[in-house]
Amino acid sequence: MSYTTGELAKLCGVTVRTVQFYDNQGLLKPEALSEGGRRLYGEAGLKALQIICMYKSLGLNLSEIKSILSNEGDCREVLIKLLTDRERILEGELAEKRRQRDCIKAVKQQLAAGLAISSNTFIDIQTDMDGKKRLKTAYAIMTVLAVAGFLAETAFVVLWAVKGWWLPFAIGMPCVLLLTVVLWAIYYKNTAYICRDCGKKFKPKPLAMFFAPHTPKTRKLVCPHCGSKKFHFETYSD
Repeated sequence: MSYTTGELAKLCGVTVRTVQFYDNQGLLKPEALSEGGRRLYGEAGLKALQIICMYKSLGLNLSEIKSILSNEGDCREVLIKLLTDRERILEGELAEKRRQRDCIKAVKQQLAAGLAISSNTFIDIQTDMDGKKRLKTAYAIMTVLAVAGFLAETAFVVLWAVKGWWLPFAIGMPCVLLLTVVLWAIYYKNTAYICRDCGKKFKPKPLAMFFAPHTPKTRKLVCPHCGSKKFHFETYSD
């Protein structure tokens, strides 16, 4: 069966100009010319255009598609390499888009809170987002250690209550208490606060931070910069 340029374009969902362009680039070869001089393509041309469209949808450029189609042997290795390279590029683009999205959200939050946007805002936001990632990592470590400590403490109590084995409890509980101190040290090292009034970052004294009322994301402290005593926002520590 033969197809005109327009018919081939319609079957593959592209424009006539696109088919003509691929023809001029040597990616498509007409099987014959009609009496009126129009180029006619067969099933091989249809299949070739479908393959080109598929590769284009994967993000491959024209030179890459040419290298695949012109490969006389098994093109799988060439295709795997090209797709691996394309995948790596896309991963980088996705990471950049996610970073831009996070920046947009952060700027919107600042605007909604009535904070001014300065020339350093973008840098501050980037630094803050990087710090939050480190803070999340610290939280993950603390969670694992806390669960391990809770399970150990429970086991010591059960052994003492059921079996009458007091020695594991006597040895283990100081270790659990030491673990609690380590968890607090990790938390204190990685945490600072942003003043709700002046916007400056500060790190409180350990005891003031330990005994201060708090929520999951704020803690009632005195800002050393402006003296404001409010529930200031938790952030990472430099």
